[in-house]
Amino acid sequence: MKRLMTMGLLVAIVAILAAACAPKAAPTPTPVPPTPVPEKVKLTVIHWGSSGERDLYAGWIKQFMEEHPNIEVEQIHVPKNYWDKVAAMFAAGTPPDLMFMGYPEMVQYASEGTLLALDDYLAKDPEVNKDMFFPALIKAFTYKGKIYGVPKDWNTQVLYYNKKLFDEAGLSYPDENWTWDDVVEAAKKITADTDGDGVTDQWGFVTDVGMNRIGAWIYANGGSILSEDKTKCTLTEPASVEALKFLTGLMFEHKVAPSKKELGELSAKETFASGKAGMYVCGGWRILGFRDIKDFEWDIAPIPKSPRTGKHGTVVDTVSWSIAKATKYPDAAWELVKFFVGEKGQVRTAESGMATPSMIKYARSEAFLKSTPPEHRSVLIDYAEDEIHYYPVIPKMGEMWDAWSKELSEMWLGQKSVEDSVKAFCERIEPVLPK
Repeated sequence: MKRLMTMGLLVAIVAILAAACAPKAAPTPTPVPPTPVPEKVKLTVIHWGSSGERDLYAGWIKQFMEEHPNIEVEQIHVPKNYWDKVAAMFAAGTPPDLMFMGYPEMVQYASEGTLLALDDYLAKDPEVNKDMFFPALIKAFTYKGKIYGVPKDWNTQVLYYNKKLFDEAGLSYPDENWTWDDVVEAAKKITADTDGDGVTDQWGFVTDVGMNRIGAWIYANGGSILSEDKTKCTLTEPASVEALKFLTGLMFEHKVAPSKKELGELSAKETFASGKAGMYVCGGWRILGFRDIKDFEWDIAPIPKSPRTGKHGTVVDTVSWSIAKATKYPDAAWELVKFFVGEKGQVRTAESGMATPSMIKYARSEAFLKSTPPEHRSVLIDYAEDEIHYYPVIPKMGEMWDAWSKELSEMWLGQKSVEDSVKAFCERIEPVLPK
């Protein structure tokens, strides 16, 4: 019996060793599931602008869909009452996936929690990251430490000037050394009653009276509209009042700029474009329209330096592409943002001349800087970092716009002093400032 057990054990051992040494059979392959077909995605994009800009974006969107056949993009162009349309879409629970977003409005929507923070995308995407953009632009779309928009382009406020009127007055053209005093002296020589009827019809200087136009002079002079934390109105402080007195002084003391009443039905832009003003302050976006001017040559210069600080000042206007937090397809939306603001979008912006590219590389490219007129396009990006400012934004921005328009209107008509006007403005907005 013992021998039989021993023999059985030996047989088992031999069998095990034989099995171990035998060639192994090929394993049965585990089926690999087929690569899933990308989900069909539909995005809604809303933007403002002219019919030309509408057609421009339509072409770009068509190209994007050809490159991304799984993504369908619906374009909504709103030339008027844009923010009413956007608000209605959010209120209805059907917000656009992508939208033009100004930085004042960004604060409102971000504070309500309706925009998607883009920090992770900008940190991880090698094609579009925040270090590629001018830092001031990223700052503009940052709210409580989070980025809620990628700047598509930007413009600084500059001084436009009519070369013909300067030549006729025997004046040198404005440059980076000009001060406010130079503005006054040049404007006096250009202002004229050309038809002898006792009414001025050629002005030395003209400007709009919006917060983004006037802010450049206030900030250059060391003043401000609100405190840095936005909790206090500072327009009543001496540096701010002095800047406003300079501007109103051009109208009512020196009489070299038309008041709001004297402008009448013409806008400041139309007054300059028609050859009736020597100097005009506005953003770089006017360049595209002014290319149609045939009667005179024009150029741009920095807004002249404040005698108080020795610094230039400019207010930046910029628009981002922002994504709604409620989007069903954040990754697809990001791909479209990249298409608009990435290399292709920056090259298109540079070549079109419609605005300054938001990426540093392309703003400094020959495609942008050599596009003329104006001859001195580089002025748009030559301001020092500490000379670039933004008009202040608060969640209740509408109340501040309304207060600016109503409480300062009599000042621009010459019916109320600067001191009384800014006091009324501050008293009106104090209740709506962040606490």
